[in-house]
Amino acid sequence: RRWMLERGETPPGDDPRALVPVSRRRPGGAAAATGNRLSAYLLGLPVSEPDPRERLRLVREAMDRNKAAGPLRGAGAVAVLADQLPSLAHRFGAPLAGNAARMLFDVLVTSVPLPRSRLSLAGCPLSALYPMAPLARGQSMAVALTTYGSRVHIGLVGDGKALPDLEGLARCADEELEALLAEVIEV
Repeated sequence: RRWMLERGETPPGDDPRALVPVSRRRPGGAAAATGNRLSAYLLGLPVSEPDPRERLRLVREAMDRNKAAGPLRGAGAVAVLADQLPSLAHRFGAPLAGNAARMLFDVLVTSVPLPRSRLSLAGCPLSALYPMAPLARGQSMAVALTTYGSRVHIGLVGDGKALPDLEGLARCADEELEALLAEVIEV
């Protein structure tokens, strides 16, 4: 919302939709199974709501409804069937799905799980780790989050032609998170 307003844009009447991938694996389930077991939720991002606290409440409420319905049911569930289709179906279905992505969602928002242990590269400890999410065909932006070293790290990926000011979005996201944190601390 802050980014749109700074760009001189009016928040749209129809909130942008995020595709939020979720694992269908059960916690503590067999990790030896090959392949991903994914579904995804479609989630309206309430950028038309001016109050940051209310935006957070609306997102939390919608995700709670999605989670209660389960990863394969409910108004926001989109089955990601890649692990259930034969390779021939992938060959023909992937281009169709890629072209349809723009009609289904505006932005991909995902969480990237990492091991809890500290990581190093060539013996040097990593102090920050910024995840990357892929852009679907026709998509302009993807957001990935991960926790590492007691901090949340956010990775933004954008189409340079569609979003030449991605650094402005990063700055606005920082400012918005700081404002939300300040409100939470006041309570």
